[in-house]
Amino acid sequence: MRTRMTIAVLFVGVLLIPAFAGAGESRATKPATGRAAAGNPFSRFCKAHDLVGTWHLVKYTTPYEFKDPNAPYLLPYQVFQFTADGNMKSAHSPKPFRENPGKMFQAIPAVVTYGFERDGLVTVRAKGAAAAAETWHCVAITQDRNDEEHQVFMKRGDLVMTLVGKNGQPLFVRQLRKSGT
Repeated sequence: MRTRMTIAVLFVGVLLIPAFAGAGESRATKPATGRAAAGNPFSRFCKAHDLVGTWHLVKYTTPYEFKDPNAPYLLPYQVFQFTADGNMKSAHSPKPFRENPGKMFQAIPAVVTYGFERDGLVTVRAKGAAAAAETWHCVAITQDRNDEEHQVFMKRGDLVMTLVGKNGQPLFVRQLRKSGT
């Protein structure tokens, strides 16, 4: 558990702390580029158009010990689809997907929606369940970045999404890459 938490905290620190460092600044002090912090041009808060598309999981970490070690979000192969009309679909597998994600998602009903509270803050909800919601911090990578010390390679266009707990603590971090890139 301690090793898992250390790795997750390092991953979150490397990816998110620089991106969110300017979150408390006023709009007047933020650069016009949309970057979250002036000194960190490798990332910025996600905007709604960043999320639209089909994404596959590159890497995940979690400081949280889940009750079900076989839960789908802990599987090594994950694909997500975010549509412009606010629907989200996902598929999780212990083995690589053989089918084209676009075809696969045609067969999956849209039972989850997403929306932006503000740049960088995404809420995911099950349709019809107002109380069942997740809050994710979302950062878009704007430049390739290789951090050998933490064994992390982020490609321009990747998204880093962090599930936020009730008390604001990071529970789960996903690095996503747009399918086909």
